Amino acid sequence: MMAFETIRLQKYVGLAGAARAMLGGFVVVLAMLSTIVLGGGPAHAQSQCDVRKSLLAKLDTGYAERPVAVGLASTGNVVELLISTDGTWTILVTKPNGIACIAAVGEEWQALEPVSTDKSS
Repeated sequence: MMAFETIRLQKYVGLAGAARAMLGGFVVVLAMLSTIVLGGGPAHAQSQCDVRKSLLAKLDTGYAERPVAVGLASTGNVVELLISTDGTWTILVTKPNGIACIAAVGEEWQALEPVSTDKSS
């Protein structure tokens, strides 16, 4: 399969372009693997799932993160944003069965002022 894809790339973008495309893809995969293996971000960035109440307690105790926003996805999952006063944040997704998983984490959270959608002003 890989050889067929290489031939197709060579046909459309030439040998040098195919080599660059393959190298670019390799770099992306390497970066993703190193992030998974080495842990790219806060300690709680590792994929974790647990009962929602337990995860909320861990995020509160370990990072002082508390829920500030919540929404219901079309899949029936509840999506929550937790932030701390230090700027760390976590997006938590809870399935209908009560199991929650950390979907994303980060640092430097900054709240923005809501933009008015009132066109009369």
